[in-house]
Amino acid sequence: MSKLASFFDFIYRVGIMMILFLLIQLPPVAISIANRHPNNLWLTILLLAIFLIMFAFIIGWARRLYNQYNQLSGGHFRIGLVILGYFVLLIGMSFFGQLNMLLFHQTQTANNQAIAQMLTHNQLATVVFAISSFTLTPVAEELIFRGVLTNLFFKPDWFWPKIILSGLVFSLAHISTNIVSFCTYCFMGMVLAYVYRRSGSLKNSIALHALNNIVAMAALLKI
Repeated sequence: MSKLASFFDFIYRVGIMMILFLLIQLPPVAISIANRHPNNLWLTILLLAIFLIMFAFIIGWARRLYNQYNQLSGGHFRIGLVILGYFVLLIGMSFFGQLNMLLFHQTQTANNQAIAQMLTHNQLATVVFAISSFTLTPVAEELIFRGVLTNLFFKPDWFWPKIILSGLVFSLAHISTNIVSFCTYCFMGMVLAYVYRRSGSLKNSIALHALNNIVAMAALLKI
């Protein structure tokens, strides 16, 4: 492949990620609008339908891209790696949480605050959003930030550059108001990427992401 062709191929890959990056920001917008009209059942149903359709499109397209560019094969589901990854997440997130409180006097990240605000206005929207947080969201985000992103850039044997890139882009997709908050999501993205690349199967990072979101959502809902 010539240098010019390689350059345009790189631009094409960057373009793919930019579109996916923007698309994954859209489903929560439907929930936010539904929260502004909690007494309008039909509008809520329409917005939730749009919410689900957007997720279906994102997951479908990201899955096709993942299958097209996937550099790994032969991976299996490894429950031990998922559990280990979760304990690493617990330790890391606890550390960054304490650091965030110490330096910036914030008890939670801006991203979690935004999510909490979306759980207090519209009961039907809250139920759908809560369920999607550990079903649709982990699948979509893992396909995008691990399955597609880590396979689009760098050679297959470049392990750590893929991990770092995944963490950085994943954090950019979440609301951060300070460096500690950014590092929190960067760390989470890197752990998820490590689990995926080490195991060779996206099922492991999806399971870890879902487990983390279940616990986080339960805490937000005070279950």
